[in-house]
Amino acid sequence: MKKLLIEWKHFDKNGVTCKRCSQTGNNLSDVIKQLKDKYISDGIEIKFQETKLSESRMAESNQILINGVLLENLIPGAKSGENYCNSCSDLIDDPKGCHCRTVNQGEAIYEDIPIDLIKQAIKNYLNKERRSMKIQVLGSGCATCKKLYELTQEAVKQLNLEEKVEYITDVSKIIEMGVMSSPVLAVNDKPVSVGSVPDMEKIKSLLTKGIVNTEVKKSECSCGGKCC
Repeated sequence: MKKLLIEWKHFDKNGVTCKRCSQTGNNLSDVIKQLKDKYISDGIEIKFQETKLSESRMAESNQILINGVLLENLIPGAKSGENYCNSCSDLIDDPKGCHCRTVNQGEAIYEDIPIDLIKQAIKNYLNKERRSMKIQVLGSGCATCKKLYELTQEAVKQLNLEEKVEYITDVSKIIEMGVMSSPVLAVNDKPVSVGSVPDMEKIKSLLTKGIVNTEVKKSECSCGGKCC
């Protein structure tokens, strides 16, 4: 099962954080609750890590990292910024005022990171981390084979995949896969269903497993994601 590590960094002073960070934490908690069961069924386990920062690291406060990648690096047109934070100024008793980081997208300035933006970043990360699958339906051209082909096309559509389903009626290709009956549903040249027409939910499950198995593994850096 693939692990999706979501790290939230925020300033903490004696167990208290600022209002904007606190709201980001609440939003992040809601997102994880909403997505946890869905992603487990897709073969993805969400892990959460809270990193409390000292005053010397306040510039990193309110960062969200997804497997070491900053949220704003996963959102088109987004970048980090900063503005005055009354709450943090009170926490550190700084008469000059404290400026904390924001996430900016176009004219929008997010002091706390909203639920929709977090979800979008997670979705974009997962889409970026996988390469295209090769999806094939092989058969003799009979009605049963065509039905599997049509169901597989619909499953791809329902899963919002960009892949095309290839329909092959060359029996020699089936034999090359080491199977002797049809129809065959193959993902990345490996048969995942042979000799029957699974229902829609089963086909979607088989394709979802294919997505997980074709994910590109990120190279790991000894910094633990701190260089992002």
